[in-house]
Amino acid sequence: MKKNYSYYLTLIAIPFIAFVILSLSGGRDGQFSGSPADGGQTCTACHSGGNFGAVASITSNIPTSGFVYGATYEVTVSVTSSSTKHGFQLCAEDLSVNYMGTYAAGTGNQIVNSGTHMTHTQAGNSQSSWTFDWTAPSFAEGGEITFYAAVNASNANGNTSGDQVVSTSASYSLDTAGIDDIEHITFSVFPNPSNEYINLDIDETYFSKANLSITNSIGQEVFNNNIVSKRIDISHLESSVYFVRLNSNNSVATSRFIKK
Repeated sequence: MKKNYSYYLTLIAIPFIAFVILSLSGGRDGQFSGSPADGGQTCTACHSGGNFGAVASITSNIPTSGFVYGATYEVTVSVTSSSTKHGFQLCAEDLSVNYMGTYAAGTGNQIVNSGTHMTHTQAGNSQSSWTFDWTAPSFAEGGEITFYAAVNASNANGNTSGDQVVSTSASYSLDTAGIDDIEHITFSVFPNPSNEYINLDIDETYFSKANLSITNSIGQEVFNNNIVSKRIDISHLESSVYFVRLNSNNSVATSRFIKK
């Protein structure tokens, strides 16, 4: 008897497709916030065709004077629409298109992509706003942070058709009050990119008794110590972009390098 392979393949595919749909309804990994680092991508490649009059916004308790390095703030992604099911993805970036800051999840949201993005949970699909904590990094290129978010208003039909995706962003500058009297100096690191070590090219005046910290691309500190040598071992670090911050008396310097 001839077997109906198409029939059996369909039976196998149904639970897989259902799993994918349910997984995405419980949040979105990958880079789809619409930010420059995400290549401007949102979920419109899949979710499209609907119109619920959706309008999205990003708000926070970051004061008008700006954010402070290392401080923690509440950030909220909100959407108004005629839909009852929503989802979102968000990230924060500096002017050099690096993911910035660390997150602590709140109700109906979760951290994805190794800490660079926030998204909804399956339980958070019925929410129209999601609030979470964001801790500013110890350094941001240009002293400015922009949050980017893509929000999906769904028709809840169990697939990706008939949905509406909208984008929004919000920018914040560094609060420079109290640090205007700090002398900003420059230095460089070499070789760059590097795999085993970096050398500091800086004036001896600022090198003496300096403290050096290294943070990764999302603002997590991976090294902090008083330096006794201009040669810094980076062999233990993962391949990524890193920021070097040097503090000496009333002087501060920053630079960046790539670990291969």
